[in-house]
This record gives sequence, C-alpha cells and structure tokens, in this order.
Amino acid sequence: MIRILKNKLINYCNELTIPLQELSILVSFSGGIDSMVLVSLLLELRKEYGFDLALMHFNHNAHVKAKICEKFCRSFAINNNVKYYNRDLFINKRDNFESSSRGKRYTELNTIADKISSHLIFTAHHLDDQIETLYMKMLDNADWISKIGIREKLGKIRRPLLTVRKKEIKQIAIDKKISWMEDPTNNDLSFRRNLVRKSLLPRAIKLNKKLESQLLGESQNSKVKLNLYLSEFSKKCEDLILQNSKQIITVDINAIKKMDIEKLKIFIYWCSSNYFNIDIPIKTRNFWIELSNYLNDSKTGSIYILGPITLILNRGELLLISDYVHFLKEPEKIKLTQNKKWYNSIFTIVNSDNSVLSIDKNQCLLTEDLINDGLYLRRWKNGDKILSSNSTQHILLSNLFINKKISRIGKLMQPVVVNKLDDIVWVPGLAHAKLPDESSLYKRKLLEWIPAL
Repeated sequence: MIRILKNKLINYCNELTIPLQELSILVSFSGGIDSMVLVSLLLELRKEYGFDLALMHFNHNAHVKAKICEKFCRSFAINNNVKYYNRDLFINKRDNFESSSRGKRYTELNTIADKISSHLIFTAHHLDDQIETLYMKMLDNADWISKIGIREKLGKIRRPLLTVRKKEIKQIAIDKKISWMEDPTNNDLSFRRNLVRKSLLPRAIKLNKKLESQLLGESQNSKVKLNLYLSEFSKKCEDLILQNSKQIITVDINAIKKMDIEKLKIFIYWCSSNYFNIDIPIKTRNFWIELSNYLNDSKTGSIYILGPITLILNRGELLLISDYVHFLKEPEKIKLTQNKKWYNSIFTIVNSDNSVLSIDKNQCLLTEDLINDGLYLRRWKNGDKILSSNSTQHILLSNLFINKKISRIGKLMQPVVVNKLDDIVWVPGLAHAKLPDESSLYKRKLLEWIPAL
C-alpha cells in the first residue's frame, strides 16, 4: 500500500508542478484505524522525502471517549514531531449530525490549510466508504452527478486511499503494529452510515453479488459524463464567460438558461472553482431547481445567494460575485497613477501630442500640471454632478447611469476621477468634465481606462 501512496504523492506533485520534497500536507486525523494507517505510511515516506506534514483533529464531543481520543492524537503528533491542530465541533441537535459535522470539518480544514500554506488536505476515505456512499445515493434515487460518490480530488482535498479496501488497511495496521482508537459511535445504528455499513449494504450484497461492481461502474460512467461537460465548458469558455476577474464573472444568461438542472449545477461549480478557487457547499436538487427558476423568471437586479457566491441578473447577463458583502463596502479613495487597478479595470497614462479631446469616453486628455497636482479614483456618491464638456451643463451621475442603463453592480464598479478638491474630472466610459484650463493643452497626457481585465 505504501507504493500506492507514494505514486499518489508523486502524481499530486506533478499536478502542482513542485518536487515532492516541497510538498506540504494537512491530514484530517481522527485517531481511528484509517487515519492512523494513512498518517503512519506518510511518516515513513516523510523520512525518505522530507515533505511537510501536519495533523488536524476534530473533537465532536459526541461520546465519552472523545477527550481520550483527542489526547491520543495529540500525543501521537508530539511523539512523531508532527505539527498538530485541534478543533472542538458542537453540532446543533436539530441538525443532521453527519452532514453538519462534515461541512464544518471541511471549512476548518480549508481555513487551517490556507493559514499554514498547506498544498493539500488528505482524508483517509477508502473504497468501502465509497461503496457505502454510492449505495446510499442509489437508495436516495440521487441524480447522476451525486452517483459519482466521493471524489478523490476536490479543491485542495485529496483522498489517496480511495481505491484501497478496508481489509487491506486493517492488515497494514496489524503487520506494522499500529495502535488506534475505536470510536464507540461507529456502532450506533441511529447514524445512517452505520446502519448502511452494518446492516443494509451487507444484506443487499447477499441478494445481489454484483452490486458493488454495478455501483462502481455507474460511478465511473458518471465521472466520464462529468469530464465531458467540463471539457465542453473549457472549449466554449469564450461563448459562456463574457468577462471575468478574481471578484466577478459575467456569464451569458441565454447560454445557461438552456441547460438542464445537472448541467447547470456542474457549470456553476466549474465557474466557482475555476475562477474563484471556491468550493460551493453541497446543495439539494430542489435548490438547483429554484436556481433554474430564478434564472428564467426573475427580473434584472434580482439577487440569489449561493453559499459563498452571490448571483445577480443584469440584462442578458448573470454576474457571479465571490465576496458580495466585501464588494458593497465603500473602497478608499486612491491616487490615480500609472497602471492603477480599479476592480476589473486598469488605467494607463501616456504622453500625447494631440490637442483635440477625444470623443472616446474611455480616454481623457489632461494637462500634465493637473495630473501632477493629483488625480484620485473613488466610487460615486448620491448627489455627484459633472460639468459636461459637451453640454456645459451640470449632470447628475445618477441620471447618467439611468440614461446609459448602468446596472446596480455596474454603479458600484464605476470609477470616478476627481482632483484634490474632489471635483469630478472624468467619469470613465461615460463623460468628460469641462475644465477651466482646456484651452492651454500644453504638456498633455492621455489617460486611458481599460475595463474588463
């Protein structure tokens, strides 16, 4: 089994394009037989390659031996010179214990992994866990995506023992004299997985000897179908994704309205993972049906919350925003300098011999003196006016936004260029201000706003 684990580590490092010696792993560590075997094998490989290893234990406070298990794990980490982290998890009795604790564990694992710069997070899921999961999905009549079961790779998560049977893990523990802690809740049949593991699945396998291979075969077929969809999204990326940045993705709403529920679900997951590096929590099929209805029936400006992602409809577009709460906060006024970024746009400044103001509202011709005196970027405010260079009349920016049909999110992203007195000089893409010194355009510089980076 150590050869399997070694090959997995090499493959993971090839994907990360780093040598094995530089790999950093955080392992979810319960002290049970599965995680003890995984960590023990990793310690053997660490002696050979010197990669970084850390352990994280979760105390669910769910049984009388919880504190003993925690002490056992801590002592093991100290004795083997491994960094150790511990979190107490308290689950509301009204919540589903298994799903709620799983969600909290992965949230904490990702938080700690980011904090200590771990490349990967390992869990000790094995093939028997996978078969149990697939059987439960079959009982639930789940969609074909869910019938993929446990993923070996998802974000930073890796499950290197997913092809290994439980009996092989037990044999390794016996051969290497590895100690472990037994969780008394593993015998509690009120937990669905325990009931499946100890009663329902063994009985079903007796009735159908081919059940395991059928479940695994369906899982493989679902993986193939998933990969075809992901390949399609990558190939049609330019048709589907109109604009993208680290904070906002703009999607062609008409292209995704035609998708069925499963394809829509995969597309949203793909967008979030591919562009934001965010994993959306598992949602029910009813949730995705509601999302489909939202896309087809809601009005422009409607908001839909999808875990860490916020969706906003905008005239033929769907905006996916990675941190909407932070996005709503008023950004600080910043000095406009060469290559200054503003949300998903950038400003450039070059010398110019042209003495005629461009009609291109993405460009603005200003004197060097005015620029040297200080120009600044800020968000618009209620009551903001600009003295238009075209009409020589004061125009409310709010009216300008209405006339140009700027969306709610577009207003938040719209830069406003002001001088040191906070007078509006330019609203990039929308309007130039009439300035008192326009007639003396000596030593001119051309400012250009380049949106949608």
